[in-house]
Amino acid sequence: MLWRGMRRCCPNCGSGGLFRRWFRMAERCPRCGYRFVREDGFHFGGYVINFGVTEGVVGLVMLGYIFAAAANPDVPLWPVFAGGAVAAVLTPILFYPFSRTIWAAIDLVLTPLEPAEEADAILAREDVTARRSQPEGGAPGRGST
Repeated sequence: MLWRGMRRCCPNCGSGGLFRRWFRMAERCPRCGYRFVREDGFHFGGYVINFGVTEGVVGLVMLGYIFAAAANPDVPLWPVFAGGAVAAVLTPILFYPFSRTIWAAIDLVLTPLEPAEEADAILAREDVTARRSQPEGGAPGRGST
């Protein structure tokens, strides 16, 4: 399941297409109907994962400076500040969708779906299937006369 989350796929069924835009995740999986926000404050876990990864990348930049300064004490400090600032800004933006799906996978491992949630997912999936099978003009039987 965690591997699915790392690929920005549904942790429940493995399908993709969970994001409408880079920062806009679907409410449910389009294939299995799994609801990603299972309780209030659910997104907090994704933010924590994103923060941890960002701090790890900034830490690697600092570690690189430590090794460079150990080899040559005259290494300038400004590249570290610039690299750290770029890492601190770009990493959370680039990693955002991954953090959301990774958190959904972790949550699903720690708290498996209850029967009521499974039934809700099935109903949502059937509703989407029914909407796709209707003609685009609206309800069946209505003509444009």
